[in-house]
Parts: sequence; C-alpha cells; structure tokens
Amino acid sequence: MVEINNLPDPNELLASVSVPSLSFKDVKIGTAYTGIINDLQTVQVRDFASGEPKFWDDGKPQLQIQVTLDTELRDPEIEDDNGERRVYLFGQKLNAAKQALKDSGLGKFEIGMEFTIKFAGEKPAKTKGFNPVKLYEISIKKSKSNPAVDAILSVGAAEVTGGKLTSEQQAKAEKLSNAGFDASEIAATLGVSESVVNEALTF
Repeated sequence: MVEINNLPDPNELLASVSVPSLSFKDVKIGTAYTGIINDLQTVQVRDFASGEPKFWDDGKPQLQIQVTLDTELRDPEIEDDNGERRVYLFGQKLNAAKQALKDSGLGKFEIGMEFTIKFAGEKPAKTKGFNPVKLYEISIKKSKSNPAVDAILSVGAAEVTGGKLTSEQQAKAEKLSNAGFDASEIAATLGVSESVVNEALTF
C-alpha cells in the first residue's frame, strides 16, 4: 500500500458545502481571475472521467497543489456563494506557478498572497483529434498582513443586545483575545463597551 502524506483535513470530507473550482471553459484567451490565498493543500490527482485517484507507473500517487482563493466571484446558481474558488496546480499550471515564484523573487506560496491566474493561449495537442492544450500564466503578490486577523477586523460591528455580545461577536472577541488583543482593543474593534467585553471573556 502506498502511504500518502499531507492530504487535506479529514473534516473537509464531511463538509456539506464543496468549494467550486475556477472554470476556464468557453472563456476567451486573456481571461484572468484574482483572489487571496486562504488555504494550501497537497492532494492526489484524480481521473477527470472516473474520479478515481491517479498513480504513476511506479505506484506512487500523482500529487498536485490545491489552492483555495477568496475572490469577488459570485454565482447565483450556487447557494450561499461566498466567493471561495479552488485552483489545482498540476502539469502546465504547476510550471506556471513555479515561474510565478521565480518572477516574483518569492520562495513559496503563503496564506494571504494575492494570486492571479490567466488563460494565456493555446497550443495544438500532440495527439491528432484532441482539443488544443490551454496555456496559463500565474502571478503572485506578497501578503502585507495577517489575513486571519484582517478578516475579523474587516467585519462591521453588530449591535449588542441586552448589554451582551452576540454569538458572532463572542467568537470574534475570543479570536482577537487569542491573537493578543486586550479588552479595550477588542471593544474598539467590535464597537462595544469595554465592560461588555470583560463580562464576556476572562483575561
């Protein structure tokens, strides 16, 4: 049996909502999508037709990089679409990713980076009768801050009911506290009084 390391968190398999992939089907050359990287995983390549995991001739699994992006895309046909999209880096896309690192002078992909992938062109397939091979270009920009903290700070404060934090505010307060923020800073972020924060959390 082949042992596969660095596969996604098993809880992802239990998630009720799957993250759609960025699609370049029927788009014009030059079409590009941009997002902020919020997750990176190593996953096994699957056969497009059967969905079965793929292996090399020596029995080793074929691996690819799964990049999850926060984007501005919204599809009305996807319920509660939050803009998350996935890109799978394998083959030509993986080569484009390596070139992006080289061009940017960065050593690796990181959470919070701006990631852009563009459908750059096509080349004839080696096998007669097959569709042309799509070519992609990727560019990245280094993250400037901590995206996990930014996500909390960017959400507007909700009103406090009965002098207590809402469940959403409580969760944000706990995350900020774990990140090293004190009661006054958390109160200012949530738009509530410091006493309310002190009642909700133990510092």
